[in-house]
Amino acid sequence: MDETKRSVSEALSEGALKVQFDDLSEKNINICKDKLLDNIGNLAGGALAFGNREVKRVIESYGENPEAPIFLLGGKVSLGNAAMVNAMASRSNDFEPMFMNLDGVRWPSKESATLINAVLTAGAVYGFSGKDYITHEVVGEDLSVRIMAAGGRWNFAVGWDSSFTMPIYGVCAQFARMRDLDAQQLRDAWGMAMGMVGGTMSHIFDYATSAKLGAGYNIRNADFATRLAKEGFSSLNNIFEGPRNIYRQYRGMEEACNPEYLSQDYGRKFYMEESIKLYPVGTPATIVAFAGSSLYGCCDTKNIVDIELAIPDGYTEMYYWPPYEVGRDPLTHAQFSYQYALCAPLLCGPFSVRHYSEKILRSPELLRLTGITRMLHDSKLCKDPNTICVTITEKDGSKHVVEKTSKDFSMHDYPTREQLLAKYWDQIDAYGLLTHAAAQKAIDLVDHLEDLEDMRELTELLTP
Repeated sequence: MDETKRSVSEALSEGALKVQFDDLSEKNINICKDKLLDNIGNLAGGALAFGNREVKRVIESYGENPEAPIFLLGGKVSLGNAAMVNAMASRSNDFEPMFMNLDGVRWPSKESATLINAVLTAGAVYGFSGKDYITHEVVGEDLSVRIMAAGGRWNFAVGWDSSFTMPIYGVCAQFARMRDLDAQQLRDAWGMAMGMVGGTMSHIFDYATSAKLGAGYNIRNADFATRLAKEGFSSLNNIFEGPRNIYRQYRGMEEACNPEYLSQDYGRKFYMEESIKLYPVGTPATIVAFAGSSLYGCCDTKNIVDIELAIPDGYTEMYYWPPYEVGRDPLTHAQFSYQYALCAPLLCGPFSVRHYSEKILRSPELLRLTGITRMLHDSKLCKDPNTICVTITEKDGSKHVVEKTSKDFSMHDYPTREQLLAKYWDQIDAYGLLTHAAAQKAIDLVDHLEDLEDMRELTELLTP
């Protein structure tokens, strides 16, 4: 077919099904392996978080085909539903990778928990090789990144959460490859997926458990859409162009604002989400968590009578600014709270997933500290709009002051092997869901993933 006459949907669907392992770069392969290991750690640190077992109980009540495992929590259900719980668990502590790398330009994305757990859970069902895992995952991730990037940065004013509305298309491609769909069937799956997506940023503003649900139902819906497409169910032909495109409906624009990402070097270059988080809090709160961690041990917290957190004008406020409250889901509020990011490490030491235990989330002393934390704007800090200042005052008038700036670190600095493993083992040890022997075996298998003949050798380690 004449390339100039092919629609974007045709080019993307045909290309997604053609990619082979040898088409990937060494960088793609290494990042994919690092993120898989990181995901296993995130599962261990997040599986017990509120919401995951509740979803598990609901889907188990369906009495459906025990096809795929729910990692670490146990039980088997359909592939789409098992992967939904697995993705939610990995997403639970806001610790999964984010920020797509577009030739050095970083934009928020938050798709990895969805795409990784879709393929990892499918590996437990289909038993494909480690090379196949890497290829399926990178293809889905590249496609998802391109679709997101074509619509520009997140648009909070429009209200749709891109991490809920965009990764489903990458997951459809992943399942299409595993299930031998042809290009027309993949386009049909995309058309159905467009009618299934949803997810508003309001979930986070209300600190609702549903803030993590989209990471999972993207997979559940993609599973259904690709199964239906395989049966010949027809749907929309081209969701990326024309008067009914996804950007018009979900991004508030007539068409893709960066259409080049839908075609440029497609099938030759593979974009990925590369920023592996080292602190389990929302990005703007990370330097606040750094400040609290550096102040740990400066005094007995019981002697603290006042805490001041000063930020420059223009620094992100949104859902991070309201006072921390236990509410119906304290974990979700804690992840997006400046007060919690500061006071939890001040009380308990350097920030970790351990800070999200029910005991700490509801600690009377933690609540006292957040209750005396005043937040204000300081015009003197505007010389560096990325600097925050914390001042702690004790009963005797003693003060402890620390300034932190995002220049001291970057979310985009790729973690060292030591940092990656430290994060992994901290989560393994936090809640004891995976034995040290199994956790070490997982490291060994992931390190040599391209040599693994059957992914079930890895997934069985995660299956109680």
